[in-house]
Amino acid sequence: MKRNAVKMMTSLMTAGLMVSGVAVVPTEAAPQSPVELSGEMDALRPTLQQEQQGVKITNHTIEKKIPEASIKVDYPQISGLKHKSVQKKINKLLKEKAETFVANALKEAKAGQPTTPSGNPYEYVGVYKVTYNRDGVLSLYQDLYSYTGGAHGITVREGMTFRLDTGKLLTLDELLRANSNYRSIVDLAIAKKLQETDGYFGNFKTIGPNPSYFVQDDGVTIFFQLYDYLPYVFGFPEFHFPFAQLLPPGTNPFDFKTH
Repeated sequence: MKRNAVKMMTSLMTAGLMVSGVAVVPTEAAPQSPVELSGEMDALRPTLQQEQQGVKITNHTIEKKIPEASIKVDYPQISGLKHKSVQKKINKLLKEKAETFVANALKEAKAGQPTTPSGNPYEYVGVYKVTYNRDGVLSLYQDLYSYTGGAHGITVREGMTFRLDTGKLLTLDELLRANSNYRSIVDLAIAKKLQETDGYFGNFKTIGPNPSYFVQDDGVTIFFQLYDYLPYVFGFPEFHFPFAQLLPPGTNPFDFKTH
């Protein structure tokens, strides 16, 4: 049965299994035939104007159709910041990421086969989800999906967490600066959960120097790419850690004046 890009992206973004503070996120099985765009994409897009704690997020879309491919990418733009130079800096980065994906998709589609083996054009879809928008911080992740033939397409995820006073992209080390040894907690918990998961490839050692993450209400979610440590069917492995588990009691990770 055919499955479209929306269903694939929705399953990758929303399915999850929480166990003891960490999560491994499964997704649907790979589609058996090329995916197609449909009006259901509207259900996945953010509300056109989403206002949270005074920072307004407006959805923008780049859409291209050529004989070889269909391309549709959503990206956010913010407004309402006191410092307009910071607002411009963040918006420029978010827009450039979307434009780069579109440019690379056009280049790949024109250089590759004009259609997939079944006769359908290539397909490229970009969506995002805002996971935190208050306390002077904006956190989101962006999923960029490409289908160029085969059993299924591939999605790449990028997490971005901005300081809204400076526009700086925060690394996880910077966010959890009150505990320089947080990796000892995180690495052990992730390794344990992966070892308990059927299909684990067995190659996890550490989250590394610059792990991918996004902020949620009570903590951070660290994630890995498809195929990094688990088969495709598991989607993006996600591991959620409450701030209370990683930081000293009473620590506010968003108070950048005291740390």
